Parts: sequence; structure tokens; C-alpha cells
Amino acid sequence: MDQSVTRPMLPQRVGLVRGAPGFFAPGLRSKGQLTRTAQLRIGLLAGCCLAFGLAAYFGESSAYLLADPALARLLRGMALIKGLIAIAAVTAVYWRLVWPLSGSVAAIYVVSSWALVGSSMLIWQLSSIAIAAVIFHAAVLSMLVVGWREK
Repeated sequence: MDQSVTRPMLPQRVGLVRGAPGFFAPGLRSKGQLTRTAQLRIGLLAGCCLAFGLAAYFGESSAYLLADPALARLLRGMALIKGLIAIAAVTAVYWRLVWPLSGSVAAIYVVSSWALVGSSMLIWQLSSIAIAAVIFHAAVLSMLVVGWREK
């Protein structure tokens, strides 16, 4: 009797180098050279930080929203929930970038992540809430549709 165990085929990871040190280890090929995975991941995180910073810097609270503390507290609670959704989505995209995907799908994932982070911060700042909410929901919808249609 043959008692060998067959292992299922796992998806091929892009750019993995065994024993490579560092946070972006899955993307390091050699000294000074990054794979597409690491470039996308760095772009994702850098763009999220930039969107967060720009929204925090340029987002000015509306005076009429600050006049009503109950409404401001409600909107900040909504912004906190949207921020948690954005963190979960960025984490999922960061994980997804390890496996091969087309350039257009990667661009949609990355840009949608930036939009989620920036719009969440604008809502927290109580600035341009209607526009930020539309951007947030459009980004979530685009990520869901691309994830659903992706092969």
C-alpha cells in the first residue's frame, strides 16, 4: 500500500524569497531591487498615509456642525466605523497584492484604498461630509465589484 500524502496545490506567490529580512520581505529580490508586489504594497501604504495626511490638513470643520455637539458626536461615531472598514479593506488589499493580478485590478484596489482612507478622515474632520460619503461608498462598491469579478 502506498501511504504517501499528496498536498493540494496552493496559489503561486509572487516575488517570494526565502529568508529575506524586513517588513517587505515577500517583495525583495536582491539588494536594491523590489518586485512588483513590494512596489504595489509600498504604494498602497504611502498613498494611504498621504491621503490621511492631506485630509487631516485640508479638512476644515463646518461651523454649523460644531454648533450642535450631539450631531458632531454622531457623525464622528459614523466616521470611526468607516475608519474601521477602511482599515479592514486596506489590510485585505495588502494581503491580496501578494498573488498575481492584472495592472487594472491592482490600480482599482490601490486607488480605492486611498479614497477610503481619505474620505474617512474627511468625515472625521466634519468637512465635506456628503462628498466624502459618496467617495467612500463608491470606493467600497468598486472594491467589491472588482473582487467579485476577478478571476
